[in-house]
Amino acid sequence: MTDTQKKQFKQTTFILNPRSGPLGGRRSTIRAIDRVWGSASKNYKILVTSRAGEATRLAEDEAERGSDLIVAVGGDGTLNEVVKGVLERDVSIGLLPAGSGNGFARHWKIPLNVERACRGLLNPRIISCDVGIADEHLFLVTFGCGLDADISDRYARSTIRGMGSYIYHVLKAYFGYSSDEITVLEDGQIKYESKPLILTVCNTSGYGGGIIIAPDAALDDGLLDLCIIPPLSLKTTLTNLPKLFNGEINSVPGYRHMQVKEVLIKRKAASPIHVDGDPFSAGLEIHVKVKHRALRFALPA
Repeated sequence: MTDTQKKQFKQTTFILNPRSGPLGGRRSTIRAIDRVWGSASKNYKILVTSRAGEATRLAEDEAERGSDLIVAVGGDGTLNEVVKGVLERDVSIGLLPAGSGNGFARHWKIPLNVERACRGLLNPRIISCDVGIADEHLFLVTFGCGLDADISDRYARSTIRGMGSYIYHVLKAYFGYSSDEITVLEDGQIKYESKPLILTVCNTSGYGGGIIIAPDAALDDGLLDLCIIPPLSLKTTLTNLPKLFNGEINSVPGYRHMQVKEVLIKRKAASPIHVDGDPFSAGLEIHVKVKHRALRFALPA
């Protein structure tokens, strides 16, 4: 990042999603924040959400009250909600990764230990990041309308959180998924037309859980990475599975990658989409674009 800078903040608000990550993590997370921020004699408060979407309102309110650093404590979905509330404001956003996948944190190599990440925010670097927009939904990590959206929809309806539950729903979705025909247009020209297993538009290098689908993605280049994987046999899938984690996905049979600023996705049938792992209903056409360096992010030292 060419625009990195150091900054000290006057007032910090942590917005914690108690449903993120493993069961029972809320109290230990709050204790970790109090240990680090309290011992540093910082001005801060901790707010705990009680329902989906509340982090957006809390972030907006705290920005109005003068918080100049608002920290999402949770996963990619919690970060998404917080950013949604303050995207156009003079506020920096931080992250303490406490989710199941933590795709944004993994891209930046933010410590997945909450206390270490919290300590790093005492003297952070401020960077500018791109933000993706899919219709009215923003995304910081990925947008998807294939198998990944089906997985997100199943996991969102699950009462059990954590990586074990996520893997279970990945397997259920994989064996029950049927690809629909999708057309991708850029400036009115067809860039892709077929029935993908996965069609993902990435802002970061990958999903949560260490899956790398766009190894060369950059968050400040004003471009999104469109990644496509066609339907694969079970044998081919199992053979190539390690490539999802070691950065060699470009050698998966049929994998396609292109960088785009703005695309129109047309589908034959409506089905769930996801942004940053959270599913939403969507119609037959989805407009996806990038907002260049729209987010000011506090990266832990």
